[in-house]
Amino acid sequence: ETPTARMGASVITPRACIANGISIGSPNGEDACADEVAWQIATDRTHQIYEAASLIPVLYEVTPPGVEEPQHTATVVHRKTAVPRQLASFQKPQNGVAQERLQSYVLSLQRLSACSDTVARVFEVFEDYMRVHLLLEHCTGGSIYERILESQYFTEQEAAVLIKHMLQALLPFHERHLYHGNLTPDSFRFLNHSPHAPLKLVDFGIELKVHRWDSMEHVNGGPELNNPHCPQFFETCKLVFCAPEIAPPHQPKREHRSSPRSALASLSVSANAVQQHASSSSCGVTDDARAQDLLTGDLLSDVIDEHADWLEEQQQDLANANYGKKFEAVDIWSVGAIAFLLLCGYPPFFAPSRNAILGRIHRSRISFDPPFWSKISEEAKNFVTSCLQQSCWDRPSVLEALQHPWIQRLADTSPSGAMFTSFMLNLRRFYRTSLIEMYVANMLAAKFRREDMHDFLLRCRELDKHRTGFFTASDLKHVLTMLGHGSVSEAISQRFLRAFRHPGDSYIDYIALLDSIYLRQRRIFEEDFWRHFQRVCQ
Repeated sequence: ETPTARMGASVITPRACIANGISIGSPNGEDACADEVAWQIATDRTHQIYEAASLIPVLYEVTPPGVEEPQHTATVVHRKTAVPRQLASFQKPQNGVAQERLQSYVLSLQRLSACSDTVARVFEVFEDYMRVHLLLEHCTGGSIYERILESQYFTEQEAAVLIKHMLQALLPFHERHLYHGNLTPDSFRFLNHSPHAPLKLVDFGIELKVHRWDSMEHVNGGPELNNPHCPQFFETCKLVFCAPEIAPPHQPKREHRSSPRSALASLSVSANAVQQHASSSSCGVTDDARAQDLLTGDLLSDVIDEHADWLEEQQQDLANANYGKKFEAVDIWSVGAIAFLLLCGYPPFFAPSRNAILGRIHRSRISFDPPFWSKISEEAKNFVTSCLQQSCWDRPSVLEALQHPWIQRLADTSPSGAMFTSFMLNLRRFYRTSLIEMYVANMLAAKFRREDMHDFLLRCRELDKHRTGFFTASDLKHVLTMLGHGSVSEAISQRFLRAFRHPGDSYIDYIALLDSIYLRQRRIFEEDFWRHFQRVCQ
């Protein structure tokens, strides 16, 4: 007899447990009871799928995220049991079919996390009209970056152990034909500060999936499938781990957008240029500057080649029986990129600007440059190369990756001793850049008005004499000070530049930073608008 049959298929929630005297968050029996509750939530929900989001502040004390943390997460503490949890919030899809897909995916997450030691448990799910909120296991052991930089000692064997744990976290997903889509080192957290604490997957790629589901349901007039408007795709230190199947297209012939709304302006400029060109041709004007073709032969050739590659890929997808492998291979690519980082301290396709990163991702050419790779075993290089194959069909599955000799034997053929000194220097610099990107975007999203964003762009372009689209963190501090945001500028120095001392400077793509700020402002506006609407309706 199943638990569902014994209880008459009733809905068991943490609220109901507390009402009946069952302490789901007591330190003594937390694990066993949490497993039971998570499994019942996943299997017994038939009529009421989610709890109302209005119950969150009633049951939990909510601590908003800090400026250095992802803004869709928050720490909550249960008011009766004092057990901390992580609350992750995501915007719902617009389409009803896409919302059903989200419900199915969240239900799979609940079932999966209830019986997996490598995935953060999903204890409860809340919803309102706009968002879905997941109540997750609170992993307090810090990120991979923090654990490595605190120890100041890291070996290839330890890198192999971390990659093995990541693959084991992906295994239950791929066994259920699910995928993440955009794994980064920040997708994982250690459960606690113990030296042997397990590494857990705490991010499930929901934001990217919502975008893709909305794109597929709105063929005309909806968001672009291959150009997701998710903040992580405008943070270069997260974009660099994205697979070419998911990454936005590279635009070698087009200029960077000057602002989040400049696409409309560029279309207007192009339309005016077309009209001028047409009028000059009809009047017999032969001025070379005005008669120059807007669609050059090189650009046309690029478009045709890209379309031919896309058509070939679609035909191969249809011919291949295991279509799900394409998206599972996206996760394998990301694991390979993370392994590359953990072996040399810098990611495989990093560049100062977002567009340059996209170009390197789509070319998919990697190199093991000396001296950074001189001490790394050939098995490790072979593992990374197999994961970063340009064709998704050539990458190994999760099971095949776990059976790779480098993973099976945990790098026993690698040279003994710690990595070169350059490893820690490279990793510290990369981590510092990622923190600056997130911190500045979060801070300026709350401070910038529309005219401030325009002034910021003008100041950045004054410093960027060659129109590269990027500059150093020192230049960023100078621009912020000139615009009257000296407190943000000083915080960059105190929090990052001094705390993570490195002989080199961090490079910031200010175009991508503006896009990231805009996306965060839109999220803030939607949340404020929704809260105001709720107050009016009460």
